[in-house]
Amino acid sequence: MEVLQFISADNAVEIKLATANIHTPWKRFLGRVNDEARTYCDYASTLAGTLALADVDGGFALTVQQGEPSAKEWHNLWPVVYETCRYNTTIRLNGIDGTPHIEHQNKEVTDLFVPIQIGEHDYLLTGELDFLNEPGLFDLAFRYRPVGAMERTEHFKFRVVSPKLDAKRDYQSILELVKKEYNDLVFKYLTKTFQNFGRDTRRDDNLLVWYSIFKEIIDGYLKAINYIVHKPHLQTRREVRYSRADRIKRWTPQMSERFAEVEANKRLDETLFRHEIAETTVNTRENRFVKFTLDRIGSKLGDIIEKVAKLYPAQISEQEINNLQDQRLTLKKITRNALFRNLRGEPLRNESMVLQKRTGYAQIYRYWLMLQSGIKLLEGTTSIGVRQIWEIYELWCFLKIKQLICEVLDIDTTDIEQYNALVDERKSSMFDPFAEGELEHQIVFTNPDKIGDDKIELLYQHTYNRHSGEIHTATTDNRPDIVLNIKKPDGFMLTYLFDAKYRVFDDERLNAEGVEDEQRLLGAADYPPSDAINQMHRYRDAIYYGLKKEQQQLHTAKEIIGGYILFPGRGDDAVIRERYFFKSIETVNIGAFPLLPDSANPVQEAALLKEFLHRIILDDSTYEQIKNSIPQRGLRYDNAEDIVLVGYANQKQRERYLSAKVYYTRADMEKGSLRLKSGFESTKFLLMHDGKERLELFRLSTAGPRIVSKQTIVDLLDHEPSHGEFFLLFDLESAKPIKVDGLKLPKFRSNPSVPDFFRLSEIQ
Repeated sequence: MEVLQFISADNAVEIKLATANIHTPWKRFLGRVNDEARTYCDYASTLAGTLALADVDGGFALTVQQGEPSAKEWHNLWPVVYETCRYNTTIRLNGIDGTPHIEHQNKEVTDLFVPIQIGEHDYLLTGELDFLNEPGLFDLAFRYRPVGAMERTEHFKFRVVSPKLDAKRDYQSILELVKKEYNDLVFKYLTKTFQNFGRDTRRDDNLLVWYSIFKEIIDGYLKAINYIVHKPHLQTRREVRYSRADRIKRWTPQMSERFAEVEANKRLDETLFRHEIAETTVNTRENRFVKFTLDRIGSKLGDIIEKVAKLYPAQISEQEINNLQDQRLTLKKITRNALFRNLRGEPLRNESMVLQKRTGYAQIYRYWLMLQSGIKLLEGTTSIGVRQIWEIYELWCFLKIKQLICEVLDIDTTDIEQYNALVDERKSSMFDPFAEGELEHQIVFTNPDKIGDDKIELLYQHTYNRHSGEIHTATTDNRPDIVLNIKKPDGFMLTYLFDAKYRVFDDERLNAEGVEDEQRLLGAADYPPSDAINQMHRYRDAIYYGLKKEQQQLHTAKEIIGGYILFPGRGDDAVIRERYFFKSIETVNIGAFPLLPDSANPVQEAALLKEFLHRIILDDSTYEQIKNSIPQRGLRYDNAEDIVLVGYANQKQRERYLSAKVYYTRADMEKGSLRLKSGFESTKFLLMHDGKERLELFRLSTAGPRIVSKQTIVDLLDHEPSHGEFFLLFDLESAKPIKVDGLKLPKFRSNPSVPDFFRLSEIQ
């Protein structure tokens, strides 16, 4: 179906865009931005003509927009071009000489279009445009030569929108957070479309961003330079001299009176007269500044030519390289003009009224400021190509989790001193966050006031493979987008995985998992793609914990507590709580969180994800967090409160222990030492036995065990242990047992005299 048609006023140019169907993306986009969708887009052409768009409220047939019969701009209209669709694009050109071609800096775009001759002076330019993951402003530029006229380039511009988010608000919010953290890392030269947004830079050495600004101002800059060449600012210099009368050409009345007086006294031969001469020069600070801009811009263009040729040899179009070379050559020719030839360029060191007000100089000064600082570029001011949206969304999700963790831990990101004390981040590892490689990014959070000795580790693009140490895979590499580790002081670690997917399950093609009934009963909300959730199951099954023994990697236990999809979904929080993908988080620790900016209500942005992070970081005990992680059959997770230390004590030892209200075990690696298990630090009970009939259950202090020296044991118990130098010392709440009947000795793995840990159910 045709969705867009432009016909120039002279009927020499016709542009058509057609795609399979825009009903579904329009419906989703309308749900994103509501009634504003009908006035969301502007269209523009350098040629006057008429524009027709698919009528979204009238069966999607082409409808001619009313207004001026021959216009160049059409404002406040609905979108017909979506990043999820492909468009057959045709440009018909009548009455031209030679072969027309598409102009675009991305070679991929120029190669898409094929010229077809349909008459002696008529051509078609046809190709298929795919804007997948690249919403923004697209400039369809084509160059041709009308019969009997000069060659020209015309432009037709339109906005490509995303049915998944509001590009004017959501995307800008995403970019702002990314820029705030890693200012110059998100920009990329080659994209089909360009995003226009505000940018307050701290650096001016990003060549590609600099050039995107330069392209917008080059025509005006050269026009201003030519004006200055023909009407330069000249400076008059006045010099005081003392000369004989016959050498002076201009006389003032005062000098004439002086001459008459000297002549009457007959002293002309011995008198020098004071006079001033005026000279004009082009060697002014304003002209030196203009020369300075010419030199610097030419140098920058040279760097850009070298960089794009190195980074994008297969992508940059030949026409774009030629344009760069032509612009650099033009600037070199200007510097050889008589006005600038003998000037030495120098930067402006103080204010100049000439540069602020005089025609030509004022424009040069303004353009230079734009090039120097990037000066908070506003919508429509300039165009900057950025990464594909799925890459930006993925990085934004990582930064959003970082931001939420800071909020949970009460870390003020604006307090530099506090932030640096509690957050350890080496941003150098984010030099290229999108590169495929071994480099990963790590942030470590601490805050003793909130989480004691726990540490929160956030990883971006972390790779698990057969060689990644204690936590590894047995087969292929696995690289989740985001890894969150909660490290306990005893070395126990809880690992959670997040994968950002810039995809939403299509409401028009709901699968057969009962989603249709769920949506009908519960109301509207987006769903994550099913294959993405399945990926989280695969992660949890693929990543193991195990130490290396005799050059063999052991796969002792599953490592991942939970895995979660982050996707650009919307919906009321109450409705989302009832969705299967959210309920599954509580039951199997696999699920999804919808995550998008919320400019209308920023306080509620990512509320469900923040609630989850608050719970796993601050609220839940270790056992509460792992009990829903389903272990392999035959295994189980132990509740630390159900763990019992079973220890031997003869009658004399028992009396010493109860007198001091302590119990100790060896803490070295020799035979007979206590073998620790996860959760030992929270053990609440001690079963003291003599290996025969006496069994007594005591409650331990909630403070946990201590590591002490042999001398400490001697001081406490007036007894020197026969083996060991360091010991684990457990404190008893009371010397009276809490239970003596109904107890039994468990089945020991070795000698019953060696202390060990068991579950309450094994001793009762």
